[in-house]
Amino acid sequence: MLITNKNESHRSLINQNDLKETVIFLSEKVLPRDSQHPENLDIAAEFIKQKLSMSSASAIFQSYAVNGNNYKNVIASFGPDTKEVIVIGAHYDAFSTHAAADDNASGVAGLIELGKLLGKVQLKHRILLVAYTLEEPPYYATEHMGSFIHAASLKDNKVRLMISLEMIGFFTDSPGSQSFPMPLLSLFYPDSGDFIAVVDSFLSNEAAPLKASINKYTDVQAYSINAPRWVLGIDYSDHRSYWSHGYPAIMVTDTSFYRNHQYHQEQDTYERLNYKKMAEVVYGVFQYIQVLDAKE
Repeated sequence: MLITNKNESHRSLINQNDLKETVIFLSEKVLPRDSQHPENLDIAAEFIKQKLSMSSASAIFQSYAVNGNNYKNVIASFGPDTKEVIVIGAHYDAFSTHAAADDNASGVAGLIELGKLLGKVQLKHRILLVAYTLEEPPYYATEHMGSFIHAASLKDNKVRLMISLEMIGFFTDSPGSQSFPMPLLSLFYPDSGDFIAVVDSFLSNEAAPLKASINKYTDVQAYSINAPRWVLGIDYSDHRSYWSHGYPAIMVTDTSFYRNHQYHQEQDTYERLNYKKMAEVVYGVFQYIQVLDAKE
């Protein structure tokens, strides 16, 4: 049963059609979105900035140069200008020439919808929504990742938490559709890919509260995992950049290639995604951000 609270009215601000339209625009209209096509990345960045500007009074580009090309993060700020910040981010670039609807137009669409919600509530701390460039190879795991650039820029701030929205759109209830990096995990998690995962580092405790929020306020089942970085996929997104700077960070994901077999393939397309469940995931994240923001 779905549990409601005083902020239940905000749920209606998350528009499934808007989620779909954002994914379609990025995955069908702006191709390729890889590092070799900075002009297309600029189009995507302008689109994201325009959308976030509808909710935030401060949406800016964070520009930087790599190998003679200029690239841009998009940063939207919500709440007062406090030194303590909460960051939610998603990368908008794509692998190779692929549509990359789930990876990661889905996360960007969720980020934009999250902005609609944050723009309607009073906040005690600064919340930053960041759309990153250059998450994908060849710059993955380097200091040229957009998330690495942004994390480095926060050296004078206290980062309460960073949440990476990484592939949040592919769900399937087919038995046996979910795989795992280690067979033992199949004893603790469902064998069908109809849940959302919250991933945290081994000795941290940031994932469980967000998992609880999603389970409490939505119909999407959430599971969490704490694992060392050597487990394949644990650090496969922008949260790794914040870990590298010593900041707490977690990833919200549909588990990527452990479920979506079109990861980094041509058929990672918009019609395969579940926009109703995407909307629910965004709402669960929103509820937890409010809890986190309210803490002293």
